Amino acid sequence: MQDWLSEYSAALAVELPGLAVDLPPSLELADELLNLARIIAEGTGEKTNAPLSTFMVGRFVGLTAESGISTEDAVKLATEIAERTIQSRG
Repeated sequence: MQDWLSEYSAALAVELPGLAVDLPPSLELADELLNLARIIAEGTGEKTNAPLSTFMVGRFVGLTAESGISTEDAVKLATEIAERTIQSRG
């Protein structure tokens, strides 16, 4: 998995000349993101919600970074919000 993510990250970074790009998640963050995707897929009953929601989390992480929240903290917050939202639907 990490090989693909590193290769894809490098290819994406080519499109962002002049910017410092660190796209591939650490193993720990990858585990958190995969767990979040699982929570969403199982909690909503729709597998397609997982990749689309993780896209939204990526946008959320980018926006919250501007206010100084770390990627890890933003993903944890997004996971908490997903769990609350799923529970409120229940």
